[in-house]
Amino acid sequence: MRFVPYLALIVSFGLGYLSYPFFLVFIVAILSAVLLFPLRRDQLRTQPQAPDRNMILDGAFLVFQQTLIHFVAFALGIFLMRMMGG
Repeated sequence: MRFVPYLALIVSFGLGYLSYPFFLVFIVAILSAVLLFPLRRDQLRTQPQAPDRNMILDGAFLVFQQTLIHFVAFALGIFLMRMMGG
């Protein structure tokens, strides 16, 4: 389970390298965020200084964050593909 987000990043990188459209990367980012939701919820519950966190806003932030991270991997894939002359 620890390595699933890294595998999702490799998938996003591969989608960029193979020149797939970005909406597929958005789907991969959402799936990655869904896999991270339970871990994030458990982490927030163990923090005593933040008992009243809004889980919906935190989930939206996690999806946005994963989308940005996966877009960077996608962009690196495109950059590497173009540098290699593909």
